[in-house]
Amino acid sequence: MKADRHERNHALAAEYVLGTLTGAARRRFETWMLESPRVRRQVWYWERRFQALNGASPERRPPAVVWRKVRGRIDRPGSGARNLWWPVGGLLAASLVITVMLFWPAAPAPQRFVGVIQNSQAEPLWVLEARSEDGRRYLSAQGVQVDAPADGKAFELWLLPRSGAAISMGLLPTADEEQAAALTEEQLQVLRRSRTLAVSLEPAGGSPTGQPTGPVLYQVRMVTL
Repeated sequence: MKADRHERNHALAAEYVLGTLTGAARRRFETWMLESPRVRRQVWYWERRFQALNGASPERRPPAVVWRKVRGRIDRPGSGARNLWWPVGGLLAASLVITVMLFWPAAPAPQRFVGVIQNSQAEPLWVLEARSEDGRRYLSAQGVQVDAPADGKAFELWLLPRSGAAISMGLLPTADEEQAAALTEEQLQVLRRSRTLAVSLEPAGGSPTGQPTGPVLYQVRMVTL
């Protein structure tokens, strides 16, 4: 199977996910999917779109009388229903679902950012994760190999915009501890643009000014998963 227009690729990917692409055509498409990252992305796109439709529709079981009538028409002697019903019905159903999905608002895909703050020996100190999913936004920090600083100090985490003042994300935990802080939509937008956080050494309880007052010890750039 050779590459074709963008619209045709999308249609084939939708049919593949829906299950209406069968036989040799389906096997050719699977081979093509293994060879082409673009085709794989199109398949993932339709999987997410169809999943959103499944979640939006409550499950309902048709009455038994409906199934009896359907079976009666299909099995009726002399009728062409047995030969025509399933191919035509399957094509109509596939066309209907694909048409609906083209205009169906896709559910926002979950967003996840991760980063590992390391010391100069490349040893992990904290694992950071920011996530936006189902209307919830938060930033969590897991202490790995870090002890509490001496002299009553504290490690504070800062979100660094591309321009402007740093934004405090709270104090960091020590080893084997975890903390999570809610993210506002504005903070999430800053994180999407800059992907950069830093750690400073502050007085116990955090910076008294709302900006870093001690030395900036570490910096990390988050990556998207």
